[in-house]
Amino acid sequence: MLNVGDCVIYGSHGLCKVRDILVPAFLEKGNEKQYYMMVSAVDAGSVIYVPVEGAEDKVRDVMSADDAEELICEIEDVDELDLPDGKKAEPEITGIIKRNIADEMMSLVKSLHKIKAMREAEGKKFAALNEKYLNMAEKLLYTEMAFSLKTEKETIKDRVIEVLSGLPLETI
Repeated sequence: MLNVGDCVIYGSHGLCKVRDILVPAFLEKGNEKQYYMMVSAVDAGSVIYVPVEGAEDKVRDVMSADDAEELICEIEDVDELDLPDGKKAEPEITGIIKRNIADEMMSLVKSLHKIKAMREAEGKKFAALNEKYLNMAEKLLYTEMAFSLKTEKETIKDRVIEVLSGLPLETI
């Protein structure tokens, strides 16, 4: 069971802090269950209610500082995703974002950055859909990593982009 003040990762909501454990007023009489009231660090002001029962299957611990550092230092070794072109990639990408598992998210970020770099090198635009998912993945991943490393999200983004920019296009 989680405690008030705990920080966890809750799927595509990302980093959340348990603010309270309560029976919400919106439940019908006779159907009262305890819920975690969580606030999202990713979407400021967003409040999420998660039933206590079964929550352990929906939340995970925040990565450790060591894991966050390792993820950045070993970006070159992170597997790239073989994403289909265009809208065909959407189900795979949304599945990764919903699961929000750090190493999968880094694979997605790395793969989308490669696609973006290759498109720019060819003088082409990066698809708006890919841009949307890249921003989403970065927001979720970098917020968690910044929390673990006690730094700012932009600092993490700058570090990751610096490493990715230093890789040859064939290996990004």
